[in-house]
Amino acid sequence: MSQYNLTLSGTQPIDFSPATVEAELRQNLFTLLTSWRGSVVLNRQFGFDPSALDEPTEVAKALITSQIYELVGEYEPRILIQEVQFVNPQDDPDNGRLIPVIYFDEQEVNADDFTG
Repeated sequence: MSQYNLTLSGTQPIDFSPATVEAELRQNLFTLLTSWRGSVVLNRQFGFDPSALDEPTEVAKALITSQIYELVGEYEPRILIQEVQFVNPQDDPDNGRLIPVIYFDEQEVNADDFTG
């Protein structure tokens, strides 16, 4: 099983026909975690709740990590998160941003068990 990683920074173009499962998973994960909760018209619970960003850094990291696990578990069961880290602030040219790096694997999902 290959381990992938995704850094949630910048923007990515939407590929309506990803060439690989890895590309599809990366795109789905990026879209899920960079969409603000309430911004998807027919699913207001989809996306990231930005309230964690107003907390002290260590609390925000814990809340963001928890939210990543919850959202991925609900919306993209093919992703098995191994670890969430954050870019070192000294490596961030805009200093002060919390930039998650998600390490994940692909996992098999039985379509009969998936409810949505």
